[in-house]
Amino acid sequence: MDRHVSRGLAAVLVSSALSAGSATLAGAATLDGKQIFLDQKCNMCHTVSSAGITPTSKIKAPDLTGLAAKEDAAWIGKFLRKEADKNGKKHIKPFTGSDEELGAVIAWLQKQTKAEKK
Repeated sequence: MDRHVSRGLAAVLVSSALSAGSATLAGAATLDGKQIFLDQKCNMCHTVSSAGITPTSKIKAPDLTGLAAKEDAAWIGKFLRKEADKNGKKHIKPFTGSDEELGAVIAWLQKQTKAEKK
């Protein structure tokens, strides 16, 4: 293969790989943490008063407004995956989404710092 053709082909391949990587990162950055929270049915137990979310079942867990902002994101991820405990207790239901979805939920929860005004 001609040296110039090889270099051109290599440049196209590198450019394509970089474009694909950027698209993947952009997709992860646009995940909707609130929607994932609802899709994972976290609102069966948890309130997020800052977002107007109330529990849909009789199980009552803490209002998450302000709580996630006080914790380290890595620890929250481990807790939600049942790999860590709080006060000797593990989270009841393990988070079943992808790592990217978990990151989006945690980022969204950490922004929920003020209760909704009524």
